[in-house]
Amino acid sequence: MKGLTAPDVERRRRAMEPFVRATFDSFIRCLYRYLGNEVECEDVLEDVYADIWENPQRLRNVTTEKELLRTVYLYYMRKRLREVYRRMNRHLYLSQKDLTNLTAPELGVLETMSQTELEQALRRALGRLKARERRAIELWMEGMSSRAIANELKTTVGAVKMLKFRTMLKLKKMLSEYCHAG
Repeated sequence: MKGLTAPDVERRRRAMEPFVRATFDSFIRCLYRYLGNEVECEDVLEDVYADIWENPQRLRNVTTEKELLRTVYLYYMRKRLREVYRRMNRHLYLSQKDLTNLTAPELGVLETMSQTELEQALRRALGRLKARERRAIELWMEGMSSRAIANELKTTVGAVKMLKFRTMLKLKKMLSEYCHAG
């Protein structure tokens, strides 16, 4: 690892090859756990190694394999993973407007409220959710897959799907109550 942070390009190049050979299997396992697609994993890992090549300073004080995985994930992989989630789950990406359209049409709210009132009601409803429910919906709205949300919340994919389903029902009920109260 010492050679990776060397100012001499040739020394860095010589250090990079054994680094890639030594870390490829553990990095690919880590990525596969999140993405579940070997081709996507290899593409992300190629970009990660390029980022490490361009800016290896984050690895300067790493001493253990666990530290290495954590550092590479935090500083090099995470951003790439988010991009891949968004690309792979484009059909799942929900903006604030899409969430409004998903919860509101069944209630007949769009006809009775202005868009601004509807957005305010939705914002208040999101604020009344439990922290875990709000976090799951926010991550879902950012375009993250159920698997990624499960990893973030440290739970199972099935639990995340149930949490999203129940939270959407809760949001619909809150908006319905808001309309009938107003």
